[in-house]
Amino acid sequence: MFSFASLGSGSEGNSFLVKTDKTIVMVDCGFNYKETENRLSGLNLTFSDIDHILITHEHEDHIRAIKMIIKKENIQISCSYGTAKKIGIVDEVNIIIPGITLQENDLQIEVVPVPHDAREPCHYIFKKDALKIGIITDFGSLTPKIIESYSNLNYLVLEANHDASLLMQSSYPTSLKNRINGKLGHANNDLTFELISKINKEKLKKIVFCHLSKLNNQKEIIKNTVKEYFNEFQCEFISQENIFNWSEIK
Repeated sequence: MFSFASLGSGSEGNSFLVKTDKTIVMVDCGFNYKETENRLSGLNLTFSDIDHILITHEHEDHIRAIKMIIKKENIQISCSYGTAKKIGIVDEVNIIIPGITLQENDLQIEVVPVPHDAREPCHYIFKKDALKIGIITDFGSLTPKIIESYSNLNYLVLEANHDASLLMQSSYPTSLKNRINGKLGHANNDLTFELISKINKEKLKKIVFCHLSKLNNQKEIIKNTVKEYFNEFQCEFISQENIFNWSEIK
């Protein structure tokens, strides 16, 4: 068994789960403790089922529950030193170095540095036997390392934060528009599809889009682009409001 689920994804909270027969790993805990607990129950899980929590970076929509989890639960937590330092949890977590590969029971986990306006952000690729799932959100540009690491996946969970033209037409302040659409911001649709275009099409079976802006993106824009250029893939969306139930990686 090798499966993916999500407690939800968007500007108000992000949390993802990867499960095998031997382990369950959570990536980010961006909902508050009680909401995380409630959403876990929707997947028939409790905090005690989680073996390891990996944090990508220190922004609130990715770590909202982390200090309460540290206080109330006994779960291994790992993140980069820069992230731990910024949150103030250096002594409570395992420090990992972006670029290394971890082993969690039957999972290999590659730690990939990403360009974002945080202290030391990274994302994660999970491998079990010959199958791989990559999760990547909160990146404003592509690096050779991202392209190399994400090029041979079976399953991709990918940020499609905003449509650049919709963002520029929005009522957001200019400084915020520039931050979101900048090289250390969030992935616009062009960047999202640029990464997809560089992935081995023979292996990739499913794309799950996440971290969509409610105001500055539309599912139909993404669906139409997928239909026109990438029609060979299954594609789904994770919402802010609802859990994304277990999906097999194959």
